[in-house]
Amino acid sequence: MSPSDVPTTNEEWEDIMFMLVFLMTQWVNRRNAVAMAILEAVAITPFMFRDVSGALTMLAGGVVHGMALSFFATQELGRHMNCRRRRVWMLQHNGGLWKDLQRVGAEHDKVFVRFCRLPRPLFLQVLQRITPHIQRSPTNFRLPLPAGQKFACALIRWATGGYYRQSSHSLGMGLASAVRSNEDVADAILHEYGHLHQFPTGRHLEEVQNAFEAKGFPGCVGAIDCTHVYIDKPKGTLSECYYHHTGDFSVVAQVVCDSECRILSVYVGCPGSVHNSHVLRMSPLYHNTMAGRGVLCEGGAILHDGTHVGRYLLGDAGYPILPWIVTPMGRFARTDADRTYDGCHSTVRSCIERTFGRLKTVWRNFIRTLIANLETLRKEFMVVCILHNLMIEHRVEIDPELMNDSSDSEGDGQPRNPRRRRRCNRRFLRHLPDLNIEAVLEIDSTYGSDLGARVRAALIGHVAHHVDVHGAPPPCPWR
Repeated sequence: MSPSDVPTTNEEWEDIMFMLVFLMTQWVNRRNAVAMAILEAVAITPFMFRDVSGALTMLAGGVVHGMALSFFATQELGRHMNCRRRRVWMLQHNGGLWKDLQRVGAEHDKVFVRFCRLPRPLFLQVLQRITPHIQRSPTNFRLPLPAGQKFACALIRWATGGYYRQSSHSLGMGLASAVRSNEDVADAILHEYGHLHQFPTGRHLEEVQNAFEAKGFPGCVGAIDCTHVYIDKPKGTLSECYYHHTGDFSVVAQVVCDSECRILSVYVGCPGSVHNSHVLRMSPLYHNTMAGRGVLCEGGAILHDGTHVGRYLLGDAGYPILPWIVTPMGRFARTDADRTYDGCHSTVRSCIERTFGRLKTVWRNFIRTLIANLETLRKEFMVVCILHNLMIEHRVEIDPELMNDSSDSEGDGQPRNPRRRRRCNRRFLRHLPDLNIEAVLEIDSTYGSDLGARVRAALIGHVAHHVDVHGAPPPCPWR
């Protein structure tokens, strides 16, 4: 290469470097105004220095180095912010019990039933129906909890009687998520299976009547009784109204069941100091029947002497003598027929006691004293009654170890504090004049009627005849 060609080569190199820096300057102009100001300040270097190519090379290297540092700094800052945002919005949990419940096998299925009470096929069947109601959509911050995990959390709490914090931690959930999922599951089950709380019709109704008629009570469609669900001292209301004679506060649940211990009607929420007969008058069952609506106002049966009786329920001595509620004679029994009738009445009516025993043995959350909102408590009790019916419908066998545990229909699953009971008694007696409790009038039609007395008298004769012909029913006829 001759000396005359050197300037031409240098000029071409300078043109290439100038175009490169020009393009880089335009790109930086769109990204960083500060870097553009520096480039414009350095652009006058060709007029101040003779080695233009060296200056432009150093300038380009500095810009690229700054861009690389900015890129890595931005990436590190974004990673730090993502970690901090995750810590703010959710706490990382391990799967815990939820992962164990998803394992398949004979032994794992036993563990699944022990915690959730429902067999896996029934669990999946219910889950499929309630998933559209409890499954949430993903957000920008986290993915939603699986619907099965939320359903299992609610079942475990109702089955074991634990607190929200215990059940949520064992399943790898947050406390707030457990509270919301419990309410969502309860609402979803009531929406999908609320029809299970109704009296039977058609062929099923005939089967129920035949079962009671075989024990000496034709026309009977169920048994009625009340149980107490114990709660902590309620806030924002007159606590003396919720005081129960056992020394705790409670709400009353009125339940009607059939011969197979299937729950037909539920009414829960009355204060614990209210009598069973007053709970009946407040229930929709009473209002519908007195208005001529429902199964109890239709049909009936013919007794052995040709007397016609309508459909009725078996109740204890705490209920009024109504045409559709048959009570025992109790202390008014005078003849052998009366005493035979009382014995058969107690035996046949034992289905309601076994219903309470099974319900509170399986769903042990309603044995202990609950700290809950009364509205949520009512929904949860109705939901476990629905699950109770589902288990009977699918013939789910209860673990004998659970049935042998000490629990009764009144929910006394834990020892009461005698000192607290005496203190509550004194408080109740002190506030008794302020409760303004009405005296029951003798002329009140809900506390007895001539028609109800005639129906009971006719059944006394029919039961005595049935015992003479077929013998007395066994103590536990449907166990």
